[in-house]
Amino acid sequence: MPKRTHKFPDIASLLDGGFNEETARSLYAQGEEIAIFVMMQLAALAMKPNAVNDIHPSEPSGSVAVFLKEPRKKRRKKPGAKPGHKGSHRPPPENITRHVTHAATCCPDCGGKLNRRRGTTRKRYTEDIPDDIKPEVTEHTIQQDYCRKCRKVVKPVVPDAMPGATIGHRAVVLSAFLHYFVGATISQIVEIFNMQFFFKLTAGGLMHGWRTLAMTLKNWYEEIGQMVKTSGVLHADETGWRVNGKTHWLWAFTTQHATYYVINKSRASPVVLRFFKKAFDGILVTDFWGAYNAIVCCNT
Repeated sequence: MPKRTHKFPDIASLLDGGFNEETARSLYAQGEEIAIFVMMQLAALAMKPNAVNDIHPSEPSGSVAVFLKEPRKKRRKKPGAKPGHKGSHRPPPENITRHVTHAATCCPDCGGKLNRRRGTTRKRYTEDIPDDIKPEVTEHTIQQDYCRKCRKVVKPVVPDAMPGATIGHRAVVLSAFLHYFVGATISQIVEIFNMQFFFKLTAGGLMHGWRTLAMTLKNWYEEIGQMVKTSGVLHADETGWRVNGKTHWLWAFTTQHATYYVINKSRASPVVLRFFKKAFDGILVTDFWGAYNAIVCCNT
Protein backbone atom coordinates (compact mmCIF):
# COMPACT_ATOMS: atom_id res chain seq x y z
CA MET A 1 0.00 0.00 0.00
CA PRO A 2 1.58 3.34 -1.03
CA LYS A 3 2.51 5.75 1.76
CA ARG A 4 0.16 8.73 2.12
CA THR A 5 1.79 12.13 1.74
CA HIS A 6 0.49 15.45 3.04
CA LYS A 7 0.74 18.87 1.42
CA PHE A 8 1.72 21.20 4.23
CA PRO A 9 0.23 24.73 4.08
CA ASP A 10 2.28 27.89 3.67
CA ILE A 11 2.39 29.78 6.98
CA ALA A 12 2.75 33.18 5.27
CA SER A 13 -0.45 32.67 3.28
CA LEU A 14 -2.28 31.60 6.44
CA LEU A 15 -1.27 34.81 8.24
CA ASP A 16 -2.17 36.97 5.24
CA GLY A 17 -5.64 35.50 5.02
CA GLY A 18 -6.28 35.90 8.74
CA PHE A 19 -6.02 32.91 11.07
CA ASN A 20 -9.53 32.48 12.48
CA GLU A 21 -11.72 29.66 13.81
CA GLU A 22 -12.80 28.60 10.34
CA THR A 23 -9.19 28.23 9.21
CA ALA A 24 -8.32 26.23 12.33
CA ARG A 25 -11.22 23.80 11.79
CA SER A 26 -10.24 23.35 8.14
CA LEU A 27 -6.66 22.43 9.14
CA TYR A 28 -7.91 20.05 11.83
CA ALA A 29 -10.08 18.27 9.26
CA GLN A 30 -7.01 17.62 7.08
CA GLY A 31 -5.50 15.36 9.70
CA GLU A 32 -3.32 15.21 12.77
CA GLU A 33 0.00 15.79 10.98
CA ILE A 34 -1.20 19.02 9.35
CA ALA A 35 -2.53 20.41 12.62
CA ILE A 36 0.70 19.59 14.50
CA PHE A 37 2.82 21.12 11.74
CA VAL A 38 0.90 24.41 11.78
CA MET A 39 1.00 24.67 15.60
CA MET A 40 4.74 24.04 15.66
CA GLN A 41 5.35 26.68 12.98
CA LEU A 42 3.24 29.28 14.78
CA ALA A 43 5.00 28.51 18.05
CA ALA A 44 8.38 28.99 16.36
CA LEU A 45 7.25 32.34 14.96
CA ALA A 46 6.07 33.51 18.37
CA MET A 47 9.51 32.76 19.89
CA LYS A 48 11.46 34.43 17.08
CA PRO A 49 11.94 38.24 17.08
CA ASN A 50 10.69 40.06 13.98
CA ALA A 51 9.16 36.82 12.72
CA VAL A 52 6.52 38.53 10.61
CA ASN A 53 9.12 40.74 8.97
CA ASP A 54 11.16 37.63 8.08
CA ILE A 55 8.16 36.23 6.21
CA HIS A 56 7.20 39.58 4.68
CA PRO A 57 10.30 41.82 4.50
CA SER A 58 8.20 44.69 3.11
CA GLU A 59 5.93 44.82 6.16
CA PRO A 60 6.43 47.97 8.29
CA SER A 61 7.32 47.42 11.93
CA GLY A 62 4.02 48.96 13.02
CA SER A 63 2.11 46.05 11.46
CA VAL A 64 3.85 43.43 13.59
CA ALA A 65 1.45 41.84 16.04
CA VAL A 66 1.97 42.86 19.67
CA PHE A 67 2.54 39.29 20.86
CA LEU A 68 5.29 38.84 18.24
CA LYS A 69 7.27 41.94 19.15
CA GLU A 70 10.43 41.75 21.18
CA PRO A 71 9.97 42.89 24.80
CA ARG A 72 11.03 46.45 25.38
CA LYS A 73 14.34 46.84 27.16
CA LYS A 74 14.16 48.34 30.61
CA ARG A 75 15.61 51.79 31.14
CA ARG A 76 18.93 51.59 32.96
CA LYS A 77 19.03 55.18 34.12
CA LYS A 78 16.35 56.67 36.30
CA PRO A 79 14.24 59.11 34.28
CA GLY A 80 14.19 62.79 35.14
CA ALA A 81 16.79 65.32 36.18
CA LYS A 82 19.62 64.48 38.54
CA PRO A 83 19.33 65.34 42.27
CA GLY A 84 20.05 69.00 42.90
CA HIS A 85 19.11 70.02 39.37
CA LYS A 86 16.93 73.11 39.18
CA GLY A 87 13.41 72.08 38.30
CA SER A 88 11.51 73.44 35.32
CA HIS A 89 7.83 74.28 35.29
CA ARG A 90 5.24 76.27 33.39
CA PRO A 91 5.82 79.98 34.09
CA PRO A 92 3.03 81.94 35.82
CA PRO A 93 0.73 83.69 33.33
CA GLU A 94 1.23 87.41 32.81
CA ASN A 95 -2.48 88.28 32.57
CA ILE A 96 -5.06 87.04 35.08
CA THR A 97 -8.61 86.99 33.71
CA ARG A 98 -10.43 85.57 36.74
CA HIS A 99 -9.85 85.48 40.50
CA VAL A 100 -11.31 82.76 42.74
CA THR A 101 -10.79 82.38 46.51
CA HIS A 102 -11.02 78.90 48.02
CA ALA A 103 -11.63 78.35 51.74
CA ALA A 104 -12.62 75.15 53.53
CA THR A 105 -15.77 75.41 55.67
CA CYS A 106 -14.74 72.59 58.01
CA CYS A 107 -12.02 69.97 58.51
CA PRO A 108 -12.26 67.43 55.67
CA ASP A 109 -11.19 64.61 58.02
CA CYS A 110 -13.26 65.11 61.18
CA GLY A 111 -15.70 67.83 60.16
CA GLY A 112 -14.55 70.08 63.01
CA LYS A 113 -14.58 73.88 63.10
CA LEU A 114 -11.58 75.67 61.61
CA ASN A 115 -9.71 78.65 63.06
CA ARG A 116 -8.90 80.98 60.19
CA ARG A 117 -5.17 81.79 59.95
CA ARG A 118 -4.27 85.12 58.37
CA GLY A 119 -1.42 85.45 55.93
CA THR A 120 -1.19 81.74 55.15
CA THR A 121 -2.66 81.70 51.65
CA ARG A 122 -0.83 80.45 48.57
CA LYS A 123 -1.29 81.09 44.88
CA ARG A 124 -2.03 78.54 42.20
CA TYR A 125 -2.64 79.25 38.51
CA THR A 126 -4.62 77.23 35.98
CA GLU A 127 -5.13 77.92 32.28
CA ASP A 128 -8.03 76.34 30.43
CA ILE A 129 -10.42 76.75 27.53
CA PRO A 130 -13.69 78.51 28.47
CA ASP A 131 -16.60 76.15 29.01
CA ASP A 132 -19.08 78.47 27.28
CA ILE A 133 -17.57 78.52 23.77
CA LYS A 134 -20.38 79.68 21.52
CA PRO A 135 -20.31 81.16 18.03
CA GLU A 136 -20.75 84.92 17.90
CA VAL A 137 -23.55 85.90 15.53
CA THR A 138 -23.56 89.55 14.48
CA GLU A 139 -26.31 91.32 12.59
CA HIS A 140 -24.82 94.08 10.46
CA THR A 141 -27.06 97.00 9.52
CA ILE A 142 -25.46 98.63 6.51
CA GLN A 143 -26.45 102.20 5.76
CA GLN A 144 -26.69 102.98 2.05
CA ASP A 145 -26.38 106.64 1.03
CA TYR A 146 -26.41 108.51 -2.26
CA CYS A 147 -23.43 110.55 -3.45
CA ARG A 148 -24.59 113.48 -5.62
CA LYS A 149 -21.08 114.09 -6.94
CA CYS A 150 -20.50 110.48 -8.08
CA ARG A 151 -24.23 109.95 -8.75
CA LYS A 152 -24.30 106.55 -7.16
CA VAL A 153 -25.27 104.73 -3.96
CA VAL A 154 -22.37 104.10 -1.59
CA LYS A 155 -22.18 101.84 1.45
CA PRO A 156 -19.47 101.03 4.02
CA VAL A 157 -17.43 97.85 3.93
CA VAL A 158 -18.07 95.23 6.64
CA PRO A 159 -14.63 94.56 8.18
CA ASP A 160 -15.58 91.35 10.04
CA ALA A 161 -15.85 89.07 6.98
CA MET A 162 -14.72 88.82 3.39
CA PRO A 163 -17.05 90.06 0.63
CA GLY A 164 -20.16 87.90 0.32
CA ALA A 165 -19.04 85.59 3.14
CA THR A 166 -21.25 84.49 6.03
CA ILE A 167 -18.30 83.06 8.00
CA GLY A 168 -16.07 85.51 9.85
CA HIS A 169 -12.33 85.97 9.54
CA ARG A 170 -11.37 84.04 12.69
CA ALA A 171 -13.34 80.94 11.69
CA VAL A 172 -11.95 80.93 8.13
CA VAL A 173 -8.33 81.44 9.23
CA LEU A 174 -8.57 78.83 12.01
CA SER A 175 -10.05 76.22 9.66
CA ALA A 176 -7.41 76.96 7.01
CA PHE A 177 -4.68 76.65 9.66
CA LEU A 178 -6.03 73.27 10.79
CA HIS A 179 -6.18 71.96 7.22
CA TYR A 180 -3.09 73.37 5.50
CA PHE A 181 -0.71 73.68 8.46
CA VAL A 182 -1.76 70.96 10.92
CA GLY A 183 -3.02 68.56 8.24
CA ALA A 184 -6.54 67.90 9.55
CA THR A 185 -9.02 66.60 7.00
CA ILE A 186 -12.11 68.54 5.95
CA SER A 187 -14.43 66.09 7.71
CA GLN A 188 -12.37 66.39 10.92
CA ILE A 189 -12.54 70.20 10.80
CA VAL A 190 -16.30 70.12 10.25
CA GLU A 191 -16.64 67.79 13.25
CA ILE A 192 -14.48 70.04 15.45
CA PHE A 193 -16.53 73.12 14.61
CA ASN A 194 -19.89 71.34 14.94
CA MET A 195 -19.15 69.37 18.12
CA GLN A 196 -16.65 71.53 20.02
CA PHE A 197 -17.49 75.08 18.94
CA PHE A 198 -21.24 74.50 18.28
CA PHE A 199 -20.55 76.21 14.96
CA LYS A 200 -22.69 74.80 12.17
CA LEU A 201 -20.32 74.35 9.27
CA THR A 202 -20.34 72.28 6.08
CA ALA A 203 -17.58 71.08 3.75
CA GLY A 204 -18.94 73.32 0.99
CA GLY A 205 -18.85 76.34 3.28
CA LEU A 206 -15.22 75.58 4.15
CA MET A 207 -14.16 75.33 0.52
CA HIS A 208 -15.94 78.58 -0.36
CA GLY A 209 -14.24 80.36 2.53
CA TRP A 210 -10.81 79.02 1.59
CA ARG A 211 -11.21 80.02 -2.05
CA THR A 212 -12.17 83.55 -1.00
CA LEU A 213 -9.21 83.64 1.39
CA ALA A 214 -6.87 82.51 -1.39
CA MET A 215 -8.13 85.28 -3.69
CA THR A 216 -7.68 87.83 -0.91
CA LEU A 217 -4.10 86.73 -0.21
CA LYS A 218 -3.09 86.30 -3.87
CA ASN A 219 -1.48 89.74 -4.18
CA TRP A 220 0.53 89.16 -1.01
CA TYR A 221 1.53 85.73 -2.36
CA GLU A 222 2.82 87.31 -5.56
CA GLU A 223 4.72 89.95 -3.57
CA ILE A 224 6.53 87.17 -1.68
CA GLY A 225 7.45 85.61 -5.03
CA GLN A 226 8.94 88.86 -6.28
CA MET A 227 10.78 89.29 -2.99
CA VAL A 228 12.59 85.94 -3.18
CA LYS A 229 13.43 86.43 -6.88
CA THR A 230 15.39 89.59 -6.06
CA SER A 231 17.27 88.11 -3.09
CA GLY A 232 21.03 87.73 -3.13
CA VAL A 233 20.96 84.10 -1.95
CA LEU A 234 18.07 81.75 -2.68
CA HIS A 235 17.61 78.14 -1.55
CA ALA A 236 15.46 75.88 -3.73
CA ASP A 237 14.17 72.38 -3.13
CA GLU A 238 11.16 70.17 -3.91
CA THR A 239 9.33 67.33 -2.20
CA GLY A 240 6.39 65.05 -2.87
CA TRP A 241 2.91 66.48 -2.27
CA ARG A 242 -0.48 64.77 -2.54
CA VAL A 243 -3.37 66.54 -4.27
CA ASN A 244 -6.67 64.64 -4.36
CA GLY A 245 -4.78 61.38 -3.84
CA LYS A 246 -2.37 62.00 -6.75
CA THR A 247 1.34 62.76 -6.49
CA HIS A 248 2.37 66.36 -7.12
CA TRP A 249 5.47 68.31 -6.18
CA LEU A 250 5.84 71.11 -3.65
CA TRP A 251 8.57 73.50 -4.76
CA ALA A 252 10.03 75.75 -2.06
CA PHE A 253 12.10 78.87 -2.78
CA THR A 254 13.45 80.16 0.52
CA THR A 255 15.43 83.15 1.76
CA GLN A 256 16.30 84.18 5.28
CA HIS A 257 13.06 86.13 5.62
CA ALA A 258 10.52 84.60 3.20
CA THR A 259 9.47 81.35 1.52
CA TYR A 260 7.54 81.00 -1.72
CA TYR A 261 5.74 77.73 -2.49
CA VAL A 262 4.66 76.32 -5.85
CA ILE A 263 2.60 73.13 -6.21
CA ASN A 264 2.79 71.45 -9.61
CA LYS A 265 2.33 68.01 -11.17
CA SER A 266 5.79 68.23 -12.72
CA ARG A 267 9.25 68.01 -11.22
CA ALA A 268 10.94 69.16 -14.41
CA SER A 269 12.62 72.40 -15.50
CA PRO A 270 9.50 74.11 -16.97
CA VAL A 271 8.26 74.74 -13.42
CA VAL A 272 11.49 76.52 -12.53
CA LEU A 273 11.50 78.48 -15.79
CA ARG A 274 7.94 79.71 -15.19
CA PHE A 275 8.95 80.88 -11.73
CA PHE A 276 12.12 82.80 -12.64
CA LYS A 277 11.14 83.83 -16.22
CA LYS A 278 14.59 85.40 -16.63
CA ALA A 279 18.13 85.03 -15.33
CA PHE A 280 18.53 84.98 -11.56
CA ASP A 281 20.91 87.70 -10.40
CA GLY A 282 22.09 85.92 -7.29
CA ILE A 283 23.36 82.67 -5.81
CA LEU A 284 21.02 79.70 -6.18
CA VAL A 285 21.61 76.92 -3.63
CA THR A 286 20.22 73.53 -4.72
CA ASP A 287 20.81 69.79 -4.33
CA PHE A 288 21.97 69.59 -7.99
CA TRP A 289 18.64 68.29 -9.25
CA GLY A 290 18.76 68.51 -13.05
CA ALA A 291 15.74 70.81 -13.34
CA TYR A 292 17.72 73.72 -11.85
CA ASN A 293 20.32 73.54 -14.62
CA ALA A 294 17.93 75.47 -16.86
CA ILE A 295 18.36 78.58 -14.71
CA VAL A 296 21.01 81.12 -15.61
CA CYS A 297 22.46 82.71 -12.45
CA CYS A 298 25.70 84.01 -10.97
CA ASN A 299 26.50 80.73 -9.20
CA THR A 300 24.85 77.48 -8.00
